Amino acid sequence: MITTREKEDVWIHSVCESCFAFCGILAHRQDGVVVKIDGDPNCPASAGHLCAKGQAALISLYDPARVKVPLKRTNPVKGIGVDPKWQEITWDEALDLLTQKLKKVREEDPRKLVLATFDHYALGVLLRPVWAVAFGTPNSDWVGYYCGNYLHASMYLTNGSFHSDFDLDHCNYVILLGNQQGFMAGLNANVAARKTADARRRGMRVVAVDPVGTNAAAKADEWVAIRPGTDGAFILSLINVLLNELGCYDREFLGQRTNAPYLVGEDGGYLKENGVGKPLVWDRRVEAAVPFDKPGTNPTLEGSFVVGEIKCQPAFQALKEHVKRYTPEMAAPITTVPAATIRRIAKEFGEAARIGSTITIDGKVLPYRPVAVNIYRGAGAHKHGTHTALAVQILNMVVGSFYVPGGHRGLNLVGPSGRWTPGETVDGLITPPSAIGRAAQYYDFEERVPEELGLRELYPISTNRSPIYEINVRDHEQSPLPYTPEVLIVCRRNLMMSNANPELAAKMFQRVPFVVNFSTHLDEVSEMSDLVLPDQHFLERLDIFPNRFTHTMTPHTGHFYWGIRQPVLEKPMGQARRWIDVLFEVADRIGFLGDVYKLLNNSLGLADPYKLDPKARYSMEEIYDRWAKSEFGPERGIEWFKKNGYHKVPRSVEEKYPGPFIRPRFPIYYENMLRAKESVTKVAAQLNYKLDTADYQALPEWKACPAYHDGTPPYDLYVVNFKLPFHSLSFTTQNPWLSDLAEHHPYAYKILINTETAQRKGVGDGDEISVESVAGKVKGVAKVTECIHPEVVGIAGMFGSWAKGKPVAKGKGVHFNSLLPMSLDRIDPISTGVDSCIRVKVSPIG
Repeated sequence: MITTREKEDVWIHSVCESCFAFCGILAHRQDGVVVKIDGDPNCPASAGHLCAKGQAALISLYDPARVKVPLKRTNPVKGIGVDPKWQEITWDEALDLLTQKLKKVREEDPRKLVLATFDHYALGVLLRPVWAVAFGTPNSDWVGYYCGNYLHASMYLTNGSFHSDFDLDHCNYVILLGNQQGFMAGLNANVAARKTADARRRGMRVVAVDPVGTNAAAKADEWVAIRPGTDGAFILSLINVLLNELGCYDREFLGQRTNAPYLVGEDGGYLKENGVGKPLVWDRRVEAAVPFDKPGTNPTLEGSFVVGEIKCQPAFQALKEHVKRYTPEMAAPITTVPAATIRRIAKEFGEAARIGSTITIDGKVLPYRPVAVNIYRGAGAHKHGTHTALAVQILNMVVGSFYVPGGHRGLNLVGPSGRWTPGETVDGLITPPSAIGRAAQYYDFEERVPEELGLRELYPISTNRSPIYEINVRDHEQSPLPYTPEVLIVCRRNLMMSNANPELAAKMFQRVPFVVNFSTHLDEVSEMSDLVLPDQHFLERLDIFPNRFTHTMTPHTGHFYWGIRQPVLEKPMGQARRWIDVLFEVADRIGFLGDVYKLLNNSLGLADPYKLDPKARYSMEEIYDRWAKSEFGPERGIEWFKKNGYHKVPRSVEEKYPGPFIRPRFPIYYENMLRAKESVTKVAAQLNYKLDTADYQALPEWKACPAYHDGTPPYDLYVVNFKLPFHSLSFTTQNPWLSDLAEHHPYAYKILINTETAQRKGVGDGDEISVESVAGKVKGVAKVTECIHPEVVGIAGMFGSWAKGKPVAKGKGVHFNSLLPMSLDRIDPISTGVDSCIRVKVSPIG
């Protein structure tokens, strides 16, 4: 919206994208210059407040180091620190070159084009489902290892959505497992932080389980310093105590809302009606096996039975037996968490769940389970991270804390007025709403030879397979695919800094004949590129509905909402263009823009009379106008959104807490994993591809990641990475205001080392030290502190930039990823997430 107060004095509705909360902002522009940015009070995500990243976005808009014109490489040699010898060219020349390269690839084999971006809006709305499909390439899912590979796959499977979250309005006890949700990190950080503060005043207890005394751990009621990579053992031990020592579990929820009563045979598979029908449960009333959804059934959760000469037991019984070995005494030496602490936390968690209690909200009586365990990247970014995430979800389900007041939840399982609802498998289990996608991917497996660089058919229970992309491009001699990439297009994705060791990433870039980077700065990827095109800053872009309900909009906001991002400047800096506009122009030049329009009609759900004519040509603003009117009627086109900012719909009780109101069940037993194992084994055999299938199990286990066994001196310490509340990946490191904040922060640019460990190593606070792994070596300044596990050194964020085009960021902080190898034996074999802890040796310098 633009509200004119006086001549040349305007306030503009836009959206921040310094992280992925997409908070609404009001930009104040006077005489063509943006002088202030505030949170938009009309936006449910910001409610008039912005974090440090949002406030600082203004200065990055005016950064003099921004790329302002197209640049072409003249030095054919590529490598870290190699001067590309840039030549300025015109946009016409750049478009001619790009069109020529893409046209050739499309005619020969469109799969040879690869797209890599972390532009969430363009990726999900315009690129992956539309432009890439029309071009003909399957290779548009190179998002990044820093995305929660293991997390998102596990959440789609268990809660039917993209994320893990919990209800701060009613939660009284939360375990933050390797994450900082509610402490200015995670989903909708502004709103969540305010709600967390309110919950703490109400008495919510926070237990932070993390090797590092993070921002969240420092403010928690209890910090449990755990050994890296052992979170799964800790969680499975909590489950064991609840089930086998305390007998504390929600029988009603497990019996009626999960697959806990499904009978499983000795082979792990479901017993089914007539061998092929619906899964069976043992009905107490008739003492016989009946279909799980037979009305009036009273299913048993425990015991063993014989059905038609087949020995079987309920899945819940299998779970109880499975976790028995995870006693606190077994878990304690693995995790370094005392057995007594594990038992106490399990008891506290079970008691706080208030199993059997109810609460009345808006006249509806609902189950009340005010506890949750929440997980994100820190706990699961290990070789067997999917198992850890699934164990976390089982713990939530054991006490009935799933989509009810106070408990765990995902994002937007049910849309306003029934616009979307979750799907259901033939076995009665939840799948994501069709609006989110991936509805059947984790249950129906395609036994065909992969075409995509991520090898989806070999890793079907995954969201993005970015590490596989890099491995196949870098080591294409070992790739099972019959083609090699010819063109790589990158935007808002630093493949040099945010993957793993940059020397390995550089080899990957050297394998691609033509690399295009749309960028605001000459960053590390630019230095490896052949063509650099000036991309618009997010505050220069026009986008309708950037607040995607599938990824970034949590129930914390209280509303479903649709907004607009408007340019805050009358024209962008230099010759910057929005990258997706450039790709649409290239599509027109090559001749497939009409196909793009056809796909947009379908993906955006455009109804008559707003459908796009494939023979016509539209500006992006015209497309957005048609989309808005198709969604909300002719009176709410793009001009309405420019003026009003947001269309908001309050959430009903059924939409906030859909658990009691939906039919699909939630899985605590993963029978689909066994079928996935069969499928991927067959595909791998066709390709003669070495594949680790041991993790495809029906119940999660704790398995040691490589670092657990690699502690041979001098590599005797772990190194881990942790998040700061005022930086996002590498793209905020060039911001001078945030850089100044980091310089005054005690941890940001330093290497954390425990006091006792530092003394043993001869390291003092402020000393320069080296940290070396088998993959790489970094240097930095030691911060000696009690706020880190004694076996661990910690490195924050994604610092340590080396690109000359980022003068603010260059040389500041430590690049954690330089220490990480990238190979098949260092990824989670289900989700393909990179194992992000490794053993290191620490030495003083000088």
